[in-house]
Amino acid sequence: MRLSTIVASVSAATLARAASWNLKDTYSGEDYMNKFDFWTDKDPTNGLVTYQSEDAAKSLNLTYVDDNKNFVMRVDTETTRTEGRPSVRIQSQSNYEDAVIVLEVSHIPTGCAVWPAFWTVTSNISQWPVGGEIDIMENVNDQYPANLAAVHIKDDCSINGSPQTGTTVFTNCNAEANDNSGCRIEMNNTDTATWGSNVNNKGGAVVAMERDFSSNGKGIRMWFWDKSQNMPSDISNPGKTVNPDNWGTPAANFGKLSCSNNADGSSQFDAHKIVFDITLCGDWAGNTYDQVSQCPAKYQSCANQVGQAGQSFEDAYWSVGNLYVYESSAKSAASNVRISSATVGIAAATTLAATMLAL
Repeated sequence: MRLSTIVASVSAATLARAASWNLKDTYSGEDYMNKFDFWTDKDPTNGLVTYQSEDAAKSLNLTYVDDNKNFVMRVDTETTRTEGRPSVRIQSQSNYEDAVIVLEVSHIPTGCAVWPAFWTVTSNISQWPVGGEIDIMENVNDQYPANLAAVHIKDDCSINGSPQTGTTVFTNCNAEANDNSGCRIEMNNTDTATWGSNVNNKGGAVVAMERDFSSNGKGIRMWFWDKSQNMPSDISNPGKTVNPDNWGTPAANFGKLSCSNNADGSSQFDAHKIVFDITLCGDWAGNTYDQVSQCPAKYQSCANQVGQAGQSFEDAYWSVGNLYVYESSAKSAASNVRISSATVGIAAATTLAATMLAL
């Protein structure tokens, strides 16, 4: 009874710490080259781009670390590119399950034909949408005035989170729902710039995503602060821990999701990689190009812009600072519990053996 009481007490302490998150990984500058892989396969979204290897991207000056230690990823601006415009897509070598991801971004890609995204996706990409996808930053053709957050999964599950400052656009997260949009929330809080030149002109922003499907977790939540705002102290001065519960109302709150089999969305997500990319035209930006009147008026068509107007992509680049990934303190504490329990068990067994020998 005494051993089980000790273990129970340690387990209770573990649960009490489950709300905080401990720093796992930090990426900055050259880390994006050394700890991310460059995608060189065909664009799965049928964009008019040719994704470059690390060496090729460096040679074309599509990726580099600038004087401010920001990592830059850009689209090629050579005037004519008739076989797809060189661009960059990278994905983290590490995989993450439940985590808090915080990104400092100083420039967001903008422009007609441009489809940039910062997202996480199943590490088993060939099985997508099994394993899930979480889009943290995304837009096309600068068509939407605010950042679009989305979730894509295999089954029919609906958003069930609240509150949020953004507007829910689509509720069904099935990857095939809503013309393959999944579920979407627009971060259109009028007090915060969340996309494009509005963010760039303010010197950038910080975006954060929490994924937590633990028993006390709140599912998928996101926050966005432009540089003109007061930020929580653990965002403005990042340290070893963060606590999203102190960050105020999320800009996007998907919750744990409500699924058709009466379960939550935890089974829909496996380990994810972190991804940055810039594609052009493709299944979304290409299909909605004509909906943005200034784009076809200036460039005739999406394909014509990509092939003949390289100068139009001068602002089609990511510039990102530090990227922080935090894991649940409960994960570390659970390991400590196993060690502590084993230690207690060994001590008890030693005591029992000594007692037996004395007899």
